[in-house]
Amino acid sequence: MFNLNMRTWYSTQGSLTTTGLSVNSDSLSKGRIITITRIDGDGGWDNDFFLRAYLPTDPIPDFTSTVYLYYGLEYEEAPEDTTEVIFHPSVTIIQDQAFYECKSLVRITIPDTVTRIEYTAFYDCDSLRFIRLSTNLEYIGMWAFHGCTSIEAVFLPPTVRSIEDSAFENCTSLRFCILPEPITHHGIGVFPGCNSRLSTRVSNNLSKVCYSTSVNPQMIQECIDTDGIERAKEVGDQQMTALHILCENPHVTGDCIRAYLQLAPEAAEQQDSDGMTPFQRLCSNDITFLEDRSFSSLMTWWYGCMPPLIESRKKRKRG
Repeated sequence: MFNLNMRTWYSTQGSLTTTGLSVNSDSLSKGRIITITRIDGDGGWDNDFFLRAYLPTDPIPDFTSTVYLYYGLEYEEAPEDTTEVIFHPSVTIIQDQAFYECKSLVRITIPDTVTRIEYTAFYDCDSLRFIRLSTNLEYIGMWAFHGCTSIEAVFLPPTVRSIEDSAFENCTSLRFCILPEPITHHGIGVFPGCNSRLSTRVSNNLSKVCYSTSVNPQMIQECIDTDGIERAKEVGDQQMTALHILCENPHVTGDCIRAYLQLAPEAAEQQDSDGMTPFQRLCSNDITFLEDRSFSSLMTWWYGCMPPLIESRKKRKRG
């Protein structure tokens, strides 16, 4: 049994349970309805293969969310109208064509139990914009993310050792993806047909730290202390600072961003080549990503403290 931490789910029944899954309501007065269904034991289809629910934040019937519970079975394929995915705790491999042409899928958070993403797993999921990969991922198969035209940034963990040909082919919005070092094998064309501005390297050690899937406030502070404040304001490809990278990292916490800004508040004003500040990049992230990491306190701090910090630094420079 595991928790649904992506959304707050409501039910007229109070508590609904199915094999391997428990959903508990914290408010019956919301009146939202969930139908919980399950997969056959042998992996075959039945009418109860996925659960269908209304998002609590949306009025019924304006938006319907199809939430798919993925077991990682061979030949298992999610329905094409899937909008959310929950992974069973036993999943270690995302199988071939698991989410093939799921064109309504916008976000995916892959648990750290997953080590392999196989051939065409997310082929032509052209609405998929936000990806949080497993921190233990080792292998990405051919065409795994082919045609995911809405993805802008991918943060690969250092555990990745093999990426096959065309893994990110025709990801036309992709502008940032750093290959881990060392990598034992990658195909001759991992990124064909991608954005011509695609960055596959970082400009300094601080950017590398901010790209890390294990980044923490201490790492940021030590790196800035070692390399100097100027590194924290240095721009690289697409006019991005390390803070831009940090604000897009799906593994980051609010404390990491706060640690960076307390040392180098001027970096908050830098615009990248799209005219976006780090704060705007942060706010463009998936809303569940922001909710899960309690960013509201960071936002309050940012608005309240950043202008005075920046102004005080400027006054000291003028003085």
